[in-house]
Amino acid sequence: MLRRFAVGLAGLLVVVACGSEPTSEFGSSSGANGSSGGDGDGGSSGSFDDTDAGPPPPAVECKKMDIVFVIDNSQSMKEEQENLAKNFPEFIKVINDYKTQAGESLDYRVAVTTTDDRTDQGKFRKGRGQGADQTCNPGPNNSPWLERTDDDISAFFACRAQVGTLGSNVERPLESAKLAVTARIEDGSNALGGTTSFIREDALLAFVILTDEDEGSANGGEVTPAPLKDAALYATDFDAVKIFRGRWAAAVIAGDRGCQSELGQAADAVRLKQFITTTGKNGVFHSICDGDLTQGLKAALKTFTDACKEFPGVK
Repeated sequence: MLRRFAVGLAGLLVVVACGSEPTSEFGSSSGANGSSGGDGDGGSSGSFDDTDAGPPPPAVECKKMDIVFVIDNSQSMKEEQENLAKNFPEFIKVINDYKTQAGESLDYRVAVTTTDDRTDQGKFRKGRGQGADQTCNPGPNNSPWLERTDDDISAFFACRAQVGTLGSNVERPLESAKLAVTARIEDGSNALGGTTSFIREDALLAFVILTDEDEGSANGGEVTPAPLKDAALYATDFDAVKIFRGRWAAAVIAGDRGCQSELGQAADAVRLKQFITTTGKNGVFHSICDGDLTQGLKAALKTFTDACKEFPGVK
């Protein structure tokens, strides 16, 4: 894990995404197809071939969204977690205000896991992490996710998003995301009462990844273990869960070209960028070094709602 610069600004929440538009040629706040991505329907390089499942059904506007936040819980992430908690209410306001073309509100679920695939193994967090604020209220007891109808979803999420900083320094958010929607669904860990699955067939599955390291990297860029799985193959894994590329979307808020802010630096998220490029038009990347997280979350939500408008219908 990259060490933080001692700048005496611990009270400022300025590390996570979005402020001014980034200068990266990758396009920090634009969809993956703004660079070298594909068409978002499974035709991008290294992507799943939708024709394996037959032609996609006609597009319909989805009315449901299942959102998984994968949050880095390594030792340098305290400020970023606080930043996410601080800015999440604006994300919820935008999604609550969103209306389908038929004037209906979105039925959404929000779950939290970490980048530590060895300890958490993709399990959704039901409470706050060790070392985090122990006085906050994480919401409904024993519920692996939050949803629109919860009394104070913003406060509950703010509590769960503080996942602590005792996790592995080898961040593997893509592996954690995969486990969350495959193995942990299959064994009932990420189910309500062990039976009600988080994933709904007619809902857009959406991922938000927040980290200051690349997938599988540690200690300034050293990669372990080797060889690493091609990041683009994770898109194929999610295709297998949702059948068609248009039924899932992803947003990554991570380091761009080894960027730095007042509180420290973030490794260049080369493999995570590769994943977003492969995702196509349903993917967006935003720099973690740009300032507060509001615009990054808005960029993620715009990508998700745009994807929702072109959702391959369930037969």
